[in-house]
Amino acid sequence: MNYILGAGGFSSRLMESIRDKQGLAYGIMSHFDARLLPGSFWINLQTRTEATNQAIAGVLTEVKNIREAQVSDQELADAKSFLIGSFPLRFDTTAKLAQVLGQVEFYGLGFEYFSQYPKLIERVTKEDVQRVAKQYLDPQHYALVVVGNLAKAKVKH
Repeated sequence: MNYILGAGGFSSRLMESIRDKQGLAYGIMSHFDARLLPGSFWINLQTRTEATNQAIAGVLTEVKNIREAQVSDQELADAKSFLIGSFPLRFDTTAKLAQVLGQVEFYGLGFEYFSQYPKLIERVTKEDVQRVAKQYLDPQHYALVVVGNLAKAKVKH
């Protein structure tokens, strides 16, 4: 869900909508901070002061859309391909391997995590993506942080 929404770089919905279609930001991304207990999920962008409200509204629209309608077959296939294909890059150096092994141990994932991860990603369905979006993203309840000239931006959210 995160990859499709905003972590997928130029193929993400946020990038396509906010940057490509509306021209409101050069870069935009979403990120979640995986923790033992729930961590944060955030969306980050920079925009012109006068476009602040339009950019915020556009982000909230994309959050609403991923909650209300299933992602396309192509979006899901692309996300799976990237996540599975880039998985080995998470431990392609000794330092990265040590970090991943520490996380595997900390979260109690077991050493089968390395062989199971691609299989688990492959099993994700469009329904799973929508369920997770509905469960964790709420466009009615969020913390908004705006840095800039607030009086000039006239933030309405």
